Amino acid sequence: MPKRWVLPPRLSEEHFARFPTLPRLLVQLLHNRGICDPDQMERFLECQPFADTDPFQLRGMPQAVERLQAAIRAGELIAIFGDYDADGVTAAALLMQVLHALGARLRSFPYLPDRFEEGYGLNKAALTALAEEGVRLVVTVDCGARSVEEACHAQALGLDLIITDHHMPGETLPPAVALINPKQPQCPYPFKQLAGVGLAFKLAQALLRAAERPVDVREEALLDLVALGTVADMAPLMDENRALVAAGLKVLNTAPRLGLRQLMAQAGVKPGTVEADTIGYILAPRLNAAGRLESAYTAFDLLVTADEARAVALAARLESQNRERQALTDQMWEKARQAILDDGAGRLLYLITDPDFNEGIVGLVAARLTEEFHRPTLVAHLGEEVTRGSARSIPELHITRALDECAALLERYGGHSSAAGFTVRTANLARLEAQLLEIAAREIGLSLPTPTLHIDAQLSLRAIHRRAVEDVLTRRMAGHDAPTHATAQRGLEVMEVLKRLAPFGCDNPKPVFLTRGLVVRRKQLVGSEGRHLKLTLHDGQQEWEAIGFRRANHHDEVGERVDVAYRLDTDEYNGRCYLRLVIEDLRPSRGEG
Repeated sequence: MPKRWVLPPRLSEEHFARFPTLPRLLVQLLHNRGICDPDQMERFLECQPFADTDPFQLRGMPQAVERLQAAIRAGELIAIFGDYDADGVTAAALLMQVLHALGARLRSFPYLPDRFEEGYGLNKAALTALAEEGVRLVVTVDCGARSVEEACHAQALGLDLIITDHHMPGETLPPAVALINPKQPQCPYPFKQLAGVGLAFKLAQALLRAAERPVDVREEALLDLVALGTVADMAPLMDENRALVAAGLKVLNTAPRLGLRQLMAQAGVKPGTVEADTIGYILAPRLNAAGRLESAYTAFDLLVTADEARAVALAARLESQNRERQALTDQMWEKARQAILDDGAGRLLYLITDPDFNEGIVGLVAARLTEEFHRPTLVAHLGEEVTRGSARSIPELHITRALDECAALLERYGGHSSAAGFTVRTANLARLEAQLLEIAAREIGLSLPTPTLHIDAQLSLRAIHRRAVEDVLTRRMAGHDAPTHATAQRGLEVMEVLKRLAPFGCDNPKPVFLTRGLVVRRKQLVGSEGRHLKLTLHDGQQEWEAIGFRRANHHDEVGERVDVAYRLDTDEYNGRCYLRLVIEDLRPSRGEG
């Protein structure tokens, strides 16, 4: 869809004067992210939280620590109940590591529900099975906040329950020894957006700080798992999440875990080069592939194994599963996309079901379709009796609140403002779709919403002197001294600003720049089935390579000159660093750059 471009207001000279030691571009980009206070700005740039992060501020934390300490002293059997995605698996691995170091009597592996047989979250059959094994205390990670019936079932079985979950709770909270969720009412914890693994880390922090004897685990050594799960779950990379991920990337880049070292080797990732994007686009999809296609235990085993041969085999398995996942995603996306096109792409919301859709892939397909058509989209595996799926939404519609209004039609559901999972009896599908369309009409309005692209700043590419900058970056990458030539100064300042804003992710995306009037020298479709648009652009002084991923539809509208909204990126090839433009949107140009 055509996007509405929104440029930020020009900041006053008085605002720039408040930060005389910072580049003006950096001040502008921080302002665009809502960082205007000098103290917050300093903390942001130093990757420090904005407020106190003492884990005992979390409601329920003292009770959780006391109950776990009692279980450890008494030798009670403890089980970790997790989730099948990367957030849940990393959280389970983290908490298992810490409880084992504390001397807990643990079930030898966590309970990770089967996506296809059990679906998301706590379930009564699993809790019954754990009780029959002799488990007396269950600790959830990344699930449980809405599991009221299941928690009551646990009570009836004589199971104590500690719930750690970051999903939005319902109106009724589940009965438990402790519910650790900063989004619950009356929780004073200042940061509300921790991922599931972030909350598991807070519980681990509290346990380690309250330990009655020395423990052979350092908090810092757990942060690689926190970074993996936080980025994988697309938690906002602001405030405490930013601090955790930045610290976790430093640990990841030393590749201390055997399994992760092998996973990186399979994916061609060198230790020392891992960024948030590396997690989001390379490592997390491989960890998630296990639970999407078969069993999440493959990913869990990789994170905890100490056997090199097993680590090699598990990493190879995840690599193979990820390739299979990519092929399935493409096939399902094409089928679901065609269903929208056949319908005319004129609805406010789409619910697309098919008996051949893989339940592990539907969320990825929904995300792609929501991005392309800018509509809330639900994609589901159509079963004879029960249909399970995932929803992705746009800013105009909080999808979990919309599902709240449809609760009487749903078997179970949960999620965030922009993403949710749901299970519905197939007989109720038509009623669910009709009610969601009514909600969309009320919340969005009757006119079709237009996607908005927020542009951070206009940039003169001529001032960057691409080749001079690439020369310096290449020498630095090789570990050599790189004296800065005057022609490279402006470009290096821009790259340094981008470096200081990292790690990038949700709520702190890579800046989008705008350059007008670029001359199109060459254009071509590249990649699998020609889905990507590659341009060679000229700024009046030098050429730039630009790539638009999944933007083949722009090919015919590219004329002699274009205005391009893009992210400035680096690419390494044959030991050399190159600058390139990653296209977010483009238009025929009406003026010169």
